[in-house]
Amino acid sequence: MITQPLHVLQCNSTGGEGCVNHGAGHTTQPIHVRVAEATPSKWTDGLVVRATSDGWIGVNLFGYGDAADSDTATVWVWNHADHTAQLTIGAPVALHSVYNVLASGRSRISVVRL
Repeated sequence: MITQPLHVLQCNSTGGEGCVNHGAGHTTQPIHVRVAEATPSKWTDGLVVRATSDGWIGVNLFGYGDAADSDTATVWVWNHADHTAQLTIGAPVALHSVYNVLASGRSRISVVRL
């Protein structure tokens, strides 16, 4: 079954704690955190370049993209909650390439990667 992007980007809550949806971009499931932590080679470090109140987060990932044009590439991810207070410009983060988890300090955020 193919998930339509607009369906994924809809949430039935007004706050991060009340989300009843499961899957990328919504509530972070403990199993995703565990398997992401168990595969450390799949994390890529980066810096936040933008975070919006409607859930969009721009991250410049290091060592990602075509080496001919730069050593960084901006990747956009989405989470249903407003993370602007936590993910300020220049904040260090890491993105897991397999399990779509964004790490910020001790926080693990489920994201949809575009």
